[in-house]
Amino acid sequence: MKKLTSLITLTVLIFAIPTYAADMNFTPKADISFSGKIATVKTSKKYRNVEACQALCVSRSSCVAFTLDSSKGSCTVLKSVTKETSNTNAVSGLKN
Repeated sequence: MKKLTSLITLTVLIFAIPTYAADMNFTPKADISFSGKIATVKTSKKYRNVEACQALCVSRSSCVAFTLDSSKGSCTVLKSVTKETSNTNAVSGLKN
């Protein structure tokens, strides 16, 4: 029974991961920081990598972009983008 449960879980993951990844259609921009209307800012260690910051953006229906700023240790999720600024400590993503 345990093997069957593991097999079912693995099968679900195999089919769910491509669907989840397909939702993450972003145009990445290294060394760019976005400004605009902020939906949320997270500073916990959980959101200090690009993948986690991007996933946070995907989880918010109002999100159009994110900026991960390693110098501030923050992930900013934006509802709108009004400006791009050069920032060597940042990686940003804009939804396609």
